[in-house]
Amino acid sequence: MNNPLFSMQSGELPFRELYWNIPFGKYLIYPIFLIAFGIFIYGVYKRIKIWSLAKRLNKPDASMDRGFWALWDAFSQRLVLRELGPGLAHAALFFGFIVLFIGTLIVMIDADLGIAIISKPTAFYYFFTVTLNIFGLAALAGILYALVRRYIYRSPYLENLKDDGLTLALIFFILFTGHFLQALRLAAIKPPWAAYSFASYLLALPVWDVQESTLRTVHAITWWTHFLLVMVFIASLPYIKLWHIFTGVVNLFFRSRKPRGRIEKLDLENEQAESFGLAKIEDFAFKQLMETDACIRCGRCQQNCPAKLTEKPLNPKKIILGVKEHMEEVYRLKNRKQDSQKKEGAEEASDGRRNLVGEVISHEALWACTTCMACERNCPMGIEHLNHIIGMRQYLTLMESSFPKEVTAVFKGMENNSNPWAVASNKRFDWAEGLELKTLAEDPEHEILFFVGCAGSTDLRAIKVTKALVKIFRAAGVKFGLLGIEEGCCGETARRIGNEYLAQSLITANIETFNNYKVKKIVTACPHCFNTLKNEYPDFGGNFEVVHHTQFVEQLIAQGRLKLEGEPLGQVVYHDSCYLGRYNDVFLPPRNVLKKLPGLQLREAERRLRKGFCCGAGGGRMWMEEKIGKRINTERTEQLLRTGARTLAVACPYCLTMISDGIKEKDLTESHQVLDVAEIVASRLKG
Repeated sequence: MNNPLFSMQSGELPFRELYWNIPFGKYLIYPIFLIAFGIFIYGVYKRIKIWSLAKRLNKPDASMDRGFWALWDAFSQRLVLRELGPGLAHAALFFGFIVLFIGTLIVMIDADLGIAIISKPTAFYYFFTVTLNIFGLAALAGILYALVRRYIYRSPYLENLKDDGLTLALIFFILFTGHFLQALRLAAIKPPWAAYSFASYLLALPVWDVQESTLRTVHAITWWTHFLLVMVFIASLPYIKLWHIFTGVVNLFFRSRKPRGRIEKLDLENEQAESFGLAKIEDFAFKQLMETDACIRCGRCQQNCPAKLTEKPLNPKKIILGVKEHMEEVYRLKNRKQDSQKKEGAEEASDGRRNLVGEVISHEALWACTTCMACERNCPMGIEHLNHIIGMRQYLTLMESSFPKEVTAVFKGMENNSNPWAVASNKRFDWAEGLELKTLAEDPEHEILFFVGCAGSTDLRAIKVTKALVKIFRAAGVKFGLLGIEEGCCGETARRIGNEYLAQSLITANIETFNNYKVKKIVTACPHCFNTLKNEYPDFGGNFEVVHHTQFVEQLIAQGRLKLEGEPLGQVVYHDSCYLGRYNDVFLPPRNVLKKLPGLQLREAERRLRKGFCCGAGGGRMWMEEKIGKRINTERTEQLLRTGARTLAVACPYCLTMISDGIKEKDLTESHQVLDVAEIVASRLKG
């Protein structure tokens, strides 16, 4: 057999005969395509009707760049590529399909619009066929990786449903028949440029010497098989998981541009509201129902969920899929009910649906959430899980008064004393005894307001951090103000548990106090206070510059206002607070501060930064019993200990408590210590 690469005549240019061996193909493909497209459109219509069960529409903010970022995230595959192996496979499949689709468009333009592109001899055909072969192989490699990962390696985060297997098989046979088609054509006509279509050429070699008539017969059968598979692919898109090709981009477009994890303010004075929170499908916003169709069951949310990883009943993926399943169930029941009504004015009856909260999604799953946002930050589709969970918690708390019994005392403490520890409000400033500090009521001049927070004012361990910060501020010459007993709970815990009534009363009281003292800039040592004051108070008219203490200390060091010395501390591992890191992207300031300390070797846990592991205290879990599975703080403490560091650094009073408890449980209090970044800095101040 002669090698086609070396049988070309000088100056000979390649081309492709369109619809080779399919003389009537061009007259039949469009009627069949219209049928497939009609089925597709009907599927889209049905999905939109189902999403329209929602009574609220999302009104996205007027960000001109929404479309750009949605397309950028989709076409750059940056969110998918956060998991390198599956990400590369998905990107190979995605870009392979994009390039193959462009190639098909070029064929259509050439064949149907009479604009010769590849049907005439031109050097462009070299680029055309090589590119399609490269990306076609990449797509095949991606689908083979998916098949191996799902059915041979059997990733624990993937569930093999019938839809998954059929979808992967459909894509595989579309790709394979596409390559095989070209192989049969090359073997039949043996063009001198055949080897440039290298993938198909390799497939053609085994049949290179088969009779042309046989190759033509097999080619015709394969061509129609390939074409019909593509039509099935188009028609089935709204009915299978590949629907995320569209819903994923739409969801990325409509995702909130407000601060991450921001809880939507409830209009508690709305007299027309039948209930508050999410109790039934009709209570959801349109985007919340639509995004359930964007879920591809990849498992990345559960792969990073501390509750799921410590055997709690929560699985963020199952929350979203549970809402989707119930949405479809309600739609069917509503249609059945309408069909069964025999006359107008018939007595309204229940449609027989299950309860979303309690039956479809268990109370235990909802209360297991630490609101750490690991699910959202690792979801490649931009699904906002916390809006679903917090919304259902709001319903349970506000409408059913159904919440873990331990929370009752927390609510009473916040109602009566403005702190969840239930320490008397007139004792909130007792921590400052002997420090000769003045409140803003005594001295209103201030550079910053030091918002101490409930933990820093009442918890004995956290008070040490508060005093360390006072020492730092004084050493740097910072003119700071304090509210003393006028300071109240920021309301974060109440909001995350779902008690919006209580939260709003606390928030408005604080804002009134801040405005009374003309507060402009706030520094706090609690990431929960930091996130709420910074990102949620603006919804209530409270607009302030809010800085976390690690950010502020970093600035003081950079300005030369702090001089550090002291004995080498050795190896230190830093634990990322969820509300500081994943919520607000404050990852570097705490690390930068630690790196400035003499003799300190900063170690990193395996789970860190965006994939950091929660301490277990968020979402009100600080005050709830943990009776199921392994304790989250124990798991996190073990992860930190595996670094070999004997000093565990934190930047949150909740983390300080939970990790300290983990060290006590391990009986390591003599050999290891848990310190806030501020404590480490204060102990290294010169002079």
